[in-house]
Amino acid sequence: MIRIAVSYQDGEIFEHFGHTELFAIYEYDEHDLDKSTKRLVDSSSLHGHQDMADLLKREHVDAVICGQMGPEAHSLLLSYGIIPVPGYCGDADTAADLLVTGQLPSSESGGCSGGCGGCSGCHGDESEDSCGCGGGCGCGC
Repeated sequence: MIRIAVSYQDGEIFEHFGHTELFAIYEYDEHDLDKSTKRLVDSSSLHGHQDMADLLKREHVDAVICGQMGPEAHSLLLSYGIIPVPGYCGDADTAADLLVTGQLPSSESGGCSGGCGGCSGCHGDESEDSCGCGGGCGCGC
């Protein structure tokens, strides 16, 4: 069984891991796309990278696809054995299928070119960590 979480909004990959209010969790049986399931998990009441990572750990997620992710969240997920896959935009279902079959292009070559539009929560002020990413999340704001 392989479980992939995708930061999710209206069928698309949501732009920022730490601000997503919903994850789509896909379960695949032995890389068979025909035997996959998808369920939505509400994360709107969670605050910060630790809460998000703890949720994904409880859900036994193997990898997470998102638009942007700061280094703190990236390290935290890795410490839980969850593979972070940031840098993507577009259809969530397609991205999960491509990842599980080994066909998802690297974010440098085919992910989200030009960014996902930034995020609305960060203000880039490292002295006032407004979204928990230290202002260095790379979301362009």
